[in-house]
Amino acid sequence: MSKSSHPPSIGSRRKVPAAWSEFAGDRHFATTLARGLELLRCFTPAEPLLGVTELARRLGLPVSTVSRLAYTLVQMGYLTQAQGWGKYRLGVAMLSLGYPLLDQFPFRQRVRPLLMAFAQEVDGNVSIGIRDRLNIVYIESIRARERGAYALDVGVTQSLAGTAVGRAYLMSCSTEERMTLINEIKVKAPLEWERHAQRVMDNVAQYPQRGCCISMGEVYPEVQAVAVPLGRIDGGMPAAINCSFFGREMNERWLLEDVGPRLIRLARQLA
Repeated sequence: MSKSSHPPSIGSRRKVPAAWSEFAGDRHFATTLARGLELLRCFTPAEPLLGVTELARRLGLPVSTVSRLAYTLVQMGYLTQAQGWGKYRLGVAMLSLGYPLLDQFPFRQRVRPLLMAFAQEVDGNVSIGIRDRLNIVYIESIRARERGAYALDVGVTQSLAGTAVGRAYLMSCSTEERMTLINEIKVKAPLEWERHAQRVMDNVAQYPQRGCCISMGEVYPEVQAVAVPLGRIDGGMPAAINCSFFGREMNERWLLEDVGPRLIRLARQLA
């Protein structure tokens, strides 16, 4: 057996971020780049400031390695040091990096007036989501009211398994794509799947009769939502449209019999 045919050692597998373990030993996979990108993904609206020690713990890397990654990202503008905190936060370069991607979705600009009218009609929040790994990320979001009690904006990510928009996204995919994605959730996010599996499979089974998917306080206790697949939008990417309500009495029948049919009609207008 040649040297190159030996399986990668445990040490080499550890160099690959946990989320990308299938690339252990792949010489074409840029491990350092992957580490830097995974570091950036640690920052969230709930945790905008993180220190090197905490980043190292989350990434499973030595503090010295994370310090070098953070230093490089600061010099490139993707991180900035929080004065007086001894921590880091995302830099402005991240915003500049994201805009060209949003600009690749002219669909969101074309449909914005219709989304705004619908949001005002039902007094709810309307968003369009696409997939980011095992999450849904909003590429457009309209609020009926100026302020909301939970995060709702372009770039916000939501659970794929735990939300109506995530389940509707699954229905935007082909049967083969849907089952592949469900299997990926089972393997890579077993706790997420254990928590939401029954509701996911119920939504998939009931979709042919209902034409929509729902969630009832499963991620945010006071949020109920109904969502409809949009099929493939710009660039052939599957998408879904979501209408959510915060702080209103939970009413599954109302979602299915009133809001759902309206949202289905809107989705047909947008197609």
